[in-house]
Amino acid sequence: MVALPDIPLPAGYRADWVLSYHGRDPDGLSERVSGHTITKVLAPAGRAIRLDITLHATHAALKADPDDPTMAEIASLLASAARMLGVSGDVSGLEARAVQDAQVARLLSRCGPGLRLPQTAGVFEALCWAIVGQQVNLRFAGQLRRTLIDLAGLPHASGMKAHPTPTGIAALDPDLLGTLKFSRSKAAYLINAARSGIDFEGLPKGDVATAEAAMTGIKGIGPWTRAYVLLRACAFPDVAPIGDAGLAAALQKFHALDHRPGPAEQEALMRPFAPWRSLATAHLWAGWT
Repeated sequence: MVALPDIPLPAGYRADWVLSYHGRDPDGLSERVSGHTITKVLAPAGRAIRLDITLHATHAALKADPDDPTMAEIASLLASAARMLGVSGDVSGLEARAVQDAQVARLLSRCGPGLRLPQTAGVFEALCWAIVGQQVNLRFAGQLRRTLIDLAGLPHASGMKAHPTPTGIAALDPDLLGTLKFSRSKAAYLINAARSGIDFEGLPKGDVATAEAAMTGIKGIGPWTRAYVLLRACAFPDVAPIGDAGLAAALQKFHALDHRPGPAEQEALMRPFAPWRSLATAHLWAGWT
C-alpha cells in the first residue's frame, strides 16, 4: 500500500462516534472497521481502490492499494476520506455560539467541541443506505446492502467491493432482488432512483433547496430519506431530519418534555440552532439519546 497525505483532526475529535458510524455492518463488503482503522473500497476513476484510514489523536493516516493512484484518484480519495471523517466542512459557527448561548453550550456539553458528523463516501451510497433501511432493523438493512454491493459493486483484490454506481443498480433485475429478500417496493425504489437521471454526486455542489427539489417526486424518496441524504451525504450545515425517531427522543430528553415531540414541535425546537442544525442534530443523537 502507498501512504497518502495525512488529514488533520480537530482537538477533542470524537473518533469513537465516527468509527461506530462506519462500523455499523461488521461484515460490510464496501467498508469495515477494525480497531481505529476504517477500510473503504472506492472507485474514483472506474477501478477499485482500497483506502485504509487510521485514526490517531491529532490526524488520520491514509494508505491506498493499488500503490499507483493517479493525482486525480488521490484528490478524490482525500476528499472522500475528509467527508467520511466529518471534517470537510466548517463547524466553528455553532461552537462559537456556545460561548454566548447557554442552550447551545448545554447541547455541546456532553460530547464537546470535537464532535463531527461523519458522511458517507458518496451521495448515491447514502441514498441506497436510506432506502434499504426503510422500515427494517439495522442488521437486516446491512444484509440487504451487502447483497446489493455483491451483485453490482466493483471488486477489489482484497475481496471487498466498491459501492455500486447508479448505472450498476439500474441494470439489476427487480425479480432477482425479490428472490434475495428485497420487498417488491424496496427493489423498485432502488432501481427507480438509479434510473432517475439525477446527478447525485453533484448535489452537494449546489444549495440545499436545489438538492432537495431534485430528489422530490421520486417514488421511495420521501421527506425523511431526502433529509438523510442532505445531512449524511451532502454535508449541508443546516439540515434537521424532522420526523426522525432518534431526533424526537433526543429533543424530548434535552428539553425534559413529558411527551415525544411531533414533527411541528421538532421543527420549532430545532429552529434556535439554525444555521447549524446539522451539527446540532449530531450532538443530540450522540449526547442526548
